[in-house]
Amino acid sequence: MSTAVIEFSNATKDYGSLKRIGPVSFSIHEGEIVAFLGPNGSGKTTCIRLLLGLMKPTLGTVRIRGLDPVSEHVRALKNVGYSPELPNIQAFLTPRELLTLIGKELGVPAGEARKETNDILELVGLTEYIDVKISKFSKGMVQRLSIAQGMIGSPDILVMDEPMIGLDPAGSAHFREVFRNFAKQKGGTIFLSSHIMQEVESLCTSAVMIHKGKLLFNGPTEDIIAKVLGSSYLVLEAEPVDDSLIKQLSQISGVEGVSRKEINGARPALELKIEPGREIRPVVAETVMKAGAKLYSMGYSENLLERTYIQALRQGTAVD
Repeated sequence: MSTAVIEFSNATKDYGSLKRIGPVSFSIHEGEIVAFLGPNGSGKTTCIRLLLGLMKPTLGTVRIRGLDPVSEHVRALKNVGYSPELPNIQAFLTPRELLTLIGKELGVPAGEARKETNDILELVGLTEYIDVKISKFSKGMVQRLSIAQGMIGSPDILVMDEPMIGLDPAGSAHFREVFRNFAKQKGGTIFLSSHIMQEVESLCTSAVMIHKGKLLFNGPTEDIIAKVLGSSYLVLEAEPVDDSLIKQLSQISGVEGVSRKEINGARPALELKIEPGREIRPVVAETVMKAGAKLYSMGYSENLLERTYIQALRQGTAVD
């Protein structure tokens, strides 16, 4: 196991009679991309503020590479970049001016800051707007700039609060690749808060989820899905789909249930609930063919993390 770079140990923030967040305990290691999940009001923002040293825990500890972000603020956050949700960026500045100012505050030498500013704005797709006032930017462009300002100073830890909000599909795909490269090539660590489960499932290696201030689960996404759902789901497009085909598929060993599923497209689809660890695709394909139906596509469901999230909220108890 790689070195833990972020550690919450029974971290608790008590707001008196209003609410109490925690105790929360989890670790994040080098090279991980970790999703931070939870509904609005669950305590995610409080945990991020504790991590950034913007507030002190009532009980327990929060550490960045073993350093207290409150009492050792400068040292602890030296290599941490932060992109806030709904960034309040000075609209009278240009991207060049903003990133130059941030680089100066971080102690980046002027010549290095200029090159880094150009490189980062190219990375986020804002090179042609380098000297345009931010007040003229769209929401998506501001979000790109927010990510850019979090990457100034060559941090090795990125704390991203809803980084995909306001981005179009092409932009989201681009930044998924940017974040993967940051983790894989640089060995960087990303702690990413998001409500977009599809983005999380395709990008993150692990997930931490809190609800009403309590930790519900923490670990690799595949393990969490298996523990919460206890099943896999196979989706297939075929036609014709009738009761006879559904009955035959239901009788396959390892299939726990078959249901019709609405998907984008003209062809009917079925979803098979499967026992964990069972590989039944060859048998399913053979069954469809023998039934005289045409099989157009088959693959495992891509929204398992979203189902896990919803199921965990319904249960409301920690996943061991």
